[in-house]
Amino acid sequence: MPPVDDRQRLLQLYERLGSALQRKDWKAMGQVDLAIRAQLVAMSSQAGLAADVLLAKKHLKRLHEQASQACAEECERLRRLLLSHLEYAEGRSAYMQVDTYQEGR
Repeated sequence: MPPVDDRQRLLQLYERLGSALQRKDWKAMGQVDLAIRAQLVAMSSQAGLAADVLLAKKHLKRLHEQASQACAEECERLRRLLLSHLEYAEGRSAYMQVDTYQEGR
């Protein structure tokens, strides 16, 4: 079996990332992100990448930017959710303070 070339690896990473993004599978996106990094580092030592490899890299980069944006949006959604839980916790804390104050009278 012939070795997989850089273009093919980039296309495979593109497919994996696209699939993870579509499923909103954050763990899988993290794993693909690491694989993308490893592939880009491996390619960085090569001089003069072929045009088809550069095109595949460009497409992957564009999708990677979309995935990064989706992750940032998910982080913001979770931040707001946690803040709302903190607000509920403050209400619960107020009950405890009032109860403690009333018991101390």
